Amino acid sequence: MLQSITGRPARRYIRFRHLHAAAALAAVFTFAAHNVAAQDVTPEIENRSDQLDVPFVPSTNAVLDAMFEFAKPTKDDYVMDLGSGDGRIVNYAASKFGASGHGIDLNEGLVKIANARAKSAGVADRAKFYVRDLFKEDISKASILTMYLLPEVVLQLRPKLFSDLRPGSRIASHDYHMGDWRFDDAKVVGSHTGGEEDIVYYWKVPAKVAGIWDWKVEFAPYFQGVREYKALISQRWQDIEGRVDTGVLPMRMHDAKLDGTRISFSVTGEVEERVVRHDFVGTVNGNRIEGTVTLRGSVETKTYPWSAYRTKAEN
Repeated sequence: MLQSITGRPARRYIRFRHLHAAAALAAVFTFAAHNVAAQDVTPEIENRSDQLDVPFVPSTNAVLDAMFEFAKPTKDDYVMDLGSGDGRIVNYAASKFGASGHGIDLNEGLVKIANARAKSAGVADRAKFYVRDLFKEDISKASILTMYLLPEVVLQLRPKLFSDLRPGSRIASHDYHMGDWRFDDAKVVGSHTGGEEDIVYYWKVPAKVAGIWDWKVEFAPYFQGVREYKALISQRWQDIEGRVDTGVLPMRMHDAKLDGTRISFSVTGEVEERVVRHDFVGTVNGNRIEGTVTLRGSVETKTYPWSAYRTKAEN
């Protein structure tokens, strides 16, 4: 169901480029719930966005709600909006959830409006807006990143988002997904001015786990001594696969999953003439994983501490 909503970038791109007048009218909605009025965005300011090839089409209340339903911001989060327009996303996060953050846009007129609205809403100490290039922006501070950008820009940003955002950070995008970086969730939130449905896509940034990992586990009283393991993991965005070697026969990983900093996988093989399934679950922190391994099969099910160290990283 979710994957079926990804195949319309060309048509939605046309809508993005040509609905400014209609969107401007639709954007003058009441801010009783969201405190983001759309007044003061003049045609001159909007035309400036067109000249910069970054058209201004504001996200609706329903889109904002869906973004933050996925991202679940708190006062401890830092929200960054790329192409922040009139500032409604960051100002909403600051007003409703107590979060801090900033937005960037190339349109000086929109940035001035966004800062004025932050001041009017009493959140200027936590919500700020700047005239900056999103490709040059330091995004490493963001725990939540939002965007409503043209589809080709979203794809160009993928390497930066993956490399610069901290594992576990959340990304929400209005209307456009990131190709083979599969979204973790998505929601259709109703019709926009042009009559088409709005879609919000959501990702959690995965930890970087590609490389060679070593660990040792003592399985007393079921096996004697300490067993040494070596794993080779390959990664494409949040998708991982690999094998684990114990010095006998390599065991291929199955049920391998990476959810932010949480990694889990299983291997099944013969250990001292017993067929044993190992279920590994842990938290990735740089070059270390801390967690547990549970043994199942021809022995009584038992859980042991598990600590792995990456000896060689791979891209």
